[in-house]
Amino acid sequence: MSSTLGALIREARERAGLTQADVARRAGTSQPAIARYEAGQARPRFETAQRCVEACGFVLRTELERTSPQRRAAAEAALARSVEDRLRTNDAFTRLAAELRRG
Repeated sequence: MSSTLGALIREARERAGLTQADVARRAGTSQPAIARYEAGQARPRFETAQRCVEACGFVLRTELERTSPQRRAAAEAALARSVEDRLRTNDAFTRLAAELRRG
């Protein structure tokens, strides 16, 4: 979830048209910390991510939802893959998401 939190911080910041320094100032942290979260180099606590997202004018919500047997099987298959393979897949999705945001 931590890399997802960093991606959510970046998305909220970009959608709000703010700089990393703007978010840092509003959330009470530093610009380098925001950069590390967004780059996946540091893991923000959930509360920190909430503050950053709220500083951009958004609300970070979480909810529990029961998964279908198909989704559970897919998750188990994904977890059975090697860490390196999962990281490669994650990197590919991160690049794709960035491309889609650029339009």
